[in-house]
Amino acid sequence: MWRLALWLGVALILFITAAAMLTDYQKVISLLGTISPGYLLAIVASVLFNYALRFIKWNYFLGIVGVSVPFKLNLWIFFSAFTMVLSPAKIGELVKSFLLKSRLGIAVGRTAPVVVAERLTDLLGLLILCAIGFSQFAFGGKTLALLAVFMTGGILALTRPSFWRLLDRLLSGKAKLNKVRESIKAMQQSTRDLLSLKSLAFSVPISALSWGGEGFALYLIFKSMGLQLASLLPISLFAHAFSSIAGAVSFLPGGLLVAEGTMGAFFVYVGVPDAAAISATFLIRAVTLWFAVILGTIVFMLGYNQSDLQALQRDNDNSPANNGSANDSEPTT
Repeated sequence: MWRLALWLGVALILFITAAAMLTDYQKVISLLGTISPGYLLAIVASVLFNYALRFIKWNYFLGIVGVSVPFKLNLWIFFSAFTMVLSPAKIGELVKSFLLKSRLGIAVGRTAPVVVAERLTDLLGLLILCAIGFSQFAFGGKTLALLAVFMTGGILALTRPSFWRLLDRLLSGKAKLNKVRESIKAMQQSTRDLLSLKSLAFSVPISALSWGGEGFALYLIFKSMGLQLASLLPISLFAHAFSSIAGAVSFLPGGLLVAEGTMGAFFVYVGVPDAAAISATFLIRAVTLWFAVILGTIVFMLGYNQSDLQALQRDNDNSPANNGSANDSEPTT
């Protein structure tokens, strides 16, 4: 049943993605035609810079929980998860844990905290970018403050043994949930390590830098239009970061409408001309949201052949780092 629910969820997200892309594609294509090849390459490079740093963070987190994944397979899993970009708050990226389970037999409970830590540190990085801009623009301060308090409380709770003991007590006495309780025990240690001060000192700055790459892409979009406006780079960094947070906390698929509406409202607030604001909003969503979905789908479809997977499975079974990480069931390929 959980497999059926997972694939139904994937199908729904892909349907929403296809419908949204069909709505926007004509407008986006016409706008892309107005950008010079040099600027377009620089914009795509800024987005890829974000992906590269996020992959480094993902690999760093895997190292913390003692999971070793061959580089090529790791790239495939990381980018395949981009097909789930339109899931609410990107929780669909938990598909990375299921892919690791399917390909290498690594228990989902061991790697799911990595995906959660990714999302939390992404939000913290975006908050840093917003804090830098807020001192200049004074836009959305209450929202940022509430989110910062909520996230701080959440991180403190997740790193406290009392939270996990409470969760374990709630599930105790239910025989059908014994496997869930075992997974939660594995998640407790992983979460504590992933959200330690040492880990956050590395992962949060790299998150801010990576998402700054997409903010810089928005800046390049404005420059390609010939827009002359004071503080254009801070405007771009803040607009992208704040709208990304708004889209995430809305829990709408991909933050659709909320992210665009927030970005548009901010552009009006700082005096960006209407035509430039609308065009820039369409383009930045195209080169971040839609580009990620297309890239992820292509990478996922490339896949691995059966002989590759069997070899990777044998290598992983013989790896000391992964011994004992799988559950009792046989991994599927």
